[in-house]
Amino acid sequence: MSRLFAVVAVVWAMLVPAHGAQASQERVLDGFDDIAPWAAIGSDDVQASVHPAQGLHGPALRLDFDLAGTAGYAVAHRSLPLTLPENYEISFWVRADAAVNTFQLKLIDASGENVWWVNRSNFEFPREWQLIRINKRDIHFAWGPTSDRTLREAA
Repeated sequence: MSRLFAVVAVVWAMLVPAHGAQASQERVLDGFDDIAPWAAIGSDDVQASVHPAQGLHGPALRLDFDLAGTAGYAVAHRSLPLTLPENYEISFWVRADAAVNTFQLKLIDASGENVWWVNRSNFEFPREWQLIRINKRDIHFAWGPTSDRTLREAA
């Protein structure tokens, strides 16, 4: 029996600490008013699709996926040119009806060959909205031909 899961994420934001202050500057990377730039990708035998949804504080993106009993994956993907400041945090709200699984956030450079990621195995997807915070120190070089493993720009 295959199981259909739904993962919902809302309002990706980058927080940039202000110089010498505790205050931060928030930049919304995608408010999900239009999900047309997003695509669902699934490995062989995996069904995946993206849909607009209602989030905690407004529009959201919903990724529906059916792993069909495989060890496959489902991805919500979009191009988003991004120059990262010296220090940053990426945060978003998530809730899901999904079993414990691996959760990954991948940032890819303009060449498409170099990948940085957050890779959390045995991730327990929250049933209620939960804020996920990913700091610069949480993002690691995953693979690619570059010798400069510092993430400065993503595409």
